[in-house]
Amino acid sequence: MRFSKFGKTYQLSIETADDLRQVLTLDESHWVATSAPVSAFRCDPEFLKSVDTDNNGRICSDDLKEAVRWLVARIEDDARLSEGDDTIALSAVRENAETGELRTTARYVLQSLGIEGPDSISLGQVRDFLANVKAQILNGDGIIVPEAADPETADFIKAILSCQDSVQDASGKQGISDVQLKAFTDAVAAFLAWKSKGELADGETRSRQLPLGDATAAAFETYRTHADKVDAFFALCRIMQYEPHTVPLMEKSEKLLEQLDPSRPDTVSAYLHAAPLARPQPTDVLPLNESTVNPSYRAWVAQLRETVLNPILGADVDYLTEADWLQVKATLAGYESHISAKKGVSVEKLPLEKLQAYRDGPQAAAVRTLIEADAKVAGKVKAARELERLLLYHRYLAELANNFVSFPALYARDRHALFEMGATVMDQRWFRFAVKVENRAEHGKIAKASNLFVMYLEVTGKEAEKYTVAVPVTHGTKANLSVDKRGVFFDIGGRELDAKVVDIIENPISIREALAAPFVRLWSYAVGKVEAWSSTAEKGLLKEFDHTQTALQQTQAAAPAQQAPAQQAPPQGGMGGISGLPIMSLSVAAAALGSAFAFITKTFSSLKSAWPVIFALAAAAIAVMMPITIIAFTKLRKQDLSALLEGCGWAINARMRLDRAQRRHFTARVPYPKDAEGTPKRRWGLAVLVLVLVALLAAAVTAGLRAARARCRAAAQAAAAAAPPATHAPQPTQLPADSPPSP
Repeated sequence: MRFSKFGKTYQLSIETADDLRQVLTLDESHWVATSAPVSAFRCDPEFLKSVDTDNNGRICSDDLKEAVRWLVARIEDDARLSEGDDTIALSAVRENAETGELRTTARYVLQSLGIEGPDSISLGQVRDFLANVKAQILNGDGIIVPEAADPETADFIKAILSCQDSVQDASGKQGISDVQLKAFTDAVAAFLAWKSKGELADGETRSRQLPLGDATAAAFETYRTHADKVDAFFALCRIMQYEPHTVPLMEKSEKLLEQLDPSRPDTVSAYLHAAPLARPQPTDVLPLNESTVNPSYRAWVAQLRETVLNPILGADVDYLTEADWLQVKATLAGYESHISAKKGVSVEKLPLEKLQAYRDGPQAAAVRTLIEADAKVAGKVKAARELERLLLYHRYLAELANNFVSFPALYARDRHALFEMGATVMDQRWFRFAVKVENRAEHGKIAKASNLFVMYLEVTGKEAEKYTVAVPVTHGTKANLSVDKRGVFFDIGGRELDAKVVDIIENPISIREALAAPFVRLWSYAVGKVEAWSSTAEKGLLKEFDHTQTALQQTQAAAPAQQAPAQQAPPQGGMGGISGLPIMSLSVAAAALGSAFAFITKTFSSLKSAWPVIFALAAAAIAVMMPITIIAFTKLRKQDLSALLEGCGWAINARMRLDRAQRRHFTARVPYPKDAEGTPKRRWGLAVLVLVLVALLAAAVTAGLRAARARCRAAAQAAAAAAPPATHAPQPTQLPADSPPSP
């Protein structure tokens, strides 16, 4: 087990098959990541799906370990495992009872493709085989389409499709499985059995289920249409018999009818539909003549008399008592029970003779034979899927481990990690690191802890879906980077897409920018104050201008007419009598600046030495810059890419801090070609001048410190020499307040 330093962390080196096996024994605390969303990886979706065994949309350390165990158990020769090749030699595949017949399946696949005598198989060949099987009628998906059967069986399958929910075949056609077949045959048997119970025996014209013979079904449909209205009528009659005082309540319907608007037929129809079948009476008799029946139900009552009441009661019925009605209900109860017990309703729409043919014919057995044949193909397809999984693991598993257990590709300049999306060109710079962001708001909450300057770009293209990426700026300054700035994004496949900055997390990018930040804020504050002062002064000046102009107009209006030409003559200067105001303001400002400059010059000239002032200014500058420098240096050292991945749903287990080379790689300004003409030159002279000035300032500060120390030392020595010993010091003499001092 060997570790290498990538960035500023030590990570497991996974370069060989033996290194990949070490993943099984490496403690998870030494993994760079322990969990990641499947959507974070640019990889074959079938490979990611097979690794995500629990299908929860995430790959965790257990999933990766299980994939490694599965692969190493099926590889006889793992010499090329770390190469990421999707072709494998048949001799390198291990075949036993535990791992399955992968080598035999590989030979079957090659034979099906017409390839004879090869010693290896590729992922593309396996997928060609699966595509060919998918296009066949029997493709191993357990679904039979009508085209797979003879005409008679095909009609049977179409009948099932008309009665049952269909399922889609791998070829895209609609078919049936054994589930639909069983449901259909069971429904046919149940419906025919129910139908036989309701049929008349030979020589019979009526039965309990068919009290009116063949006319029972039509009579029952008429009966149950408004049978509840008849029940309600007799219920109202019983109430009036028991409580005679409820008769006026029944007559309220006339008052409601008087309130109806005849011009609105809809409300009249609604009233009649809700009204009783006829006017209730204390006697339990329902008159059936048209003059007494509710107009909304007259047609139904007439049909009821003809098809139900007359055949059952045996006479031309003009009145219907409650006892007669109960007799009708009892007569039809047998048929009603039979109807409620109906089974196999889904096949009722098919002709009865076809249902009997399907029950007794060979069609169902033919479909079962097709399903069994398709199941045999399904076994071959399943084995081919396992072979596809082996080739996918052989191609991608080592690479996934190098983007999960360790991140060497992230720090390499000649390759990309599986979770990188591409590079951006913007503001004359390349930004070479970008990760896909699903939820920008949630990502931003976590990415703030990275101490990085992060841009969120919205990437769009003609053939690509719109998505958002997070791009860190790791070198240089902010410059012209701002929201709504546009650039170009090159994805890993080389496609050129549009990019637009939609959000920014601002943090210092470099020491230079961090040191300049306080002064930039101070300058912005000063500029704001100057602009505010200028605006106030301008308003005052304009106000004074208006006041002076008004006074001048009033004076001109009050002067004698003969003096008007003289007064209207403009003063010297050609700008009118008020032109002196702005000139006066500028003169006062210039005088103030001159006085300030003279004061500063006089102050410096009065000093015996300028070194104390220079020393004080340098000390003040150092006192201001030192904490800023320390804070900026600390924040820049804490910049961590892991927060960008954690915002995307990763569980990062290590700090991903950047060194100087990585900063310049992720954010780079490409130099001009060496043989190009007219390009900007390097400002060596300016750099040398700045270094000389810094050296002179350092020398001046050093000399000032030395001079100050010398003066302090000389003053101390002089004071010590001039002071008499403390034991021989004379006692002070008390003098009168008015005595002159001694010479």
